[in-house]
Amino acid sequence: ARCPVPQIQNGRTVSAPRSTYTHKDTVTFECEPGYVMRGHSVVQCQLNNTWEPPVPTCEQGKCPASALGVSPP
Repeated sequence: ARCPVPQIQNGRTVSAPRSTYTHKDTVTFECEPGYVMRGHSVVQCQLNNTWEPPVPTCEQGKCPASALGVSPP
């Protein structure tokens, strides 16, 4: 099993970067200052070449409402 190298926008990989990832390898992420992580910070390579849980995203801001584009009343 080989997983694609996970890419995260507005964030970075905390764990040591590798060119290839195989079954049971894990990757840890963190977001840039001012960004909030949506999802799990640690993902693991599965036998079917996917990451579980899915690779997280980093969204700007700290309030869920603003991250969804909802303006306050």
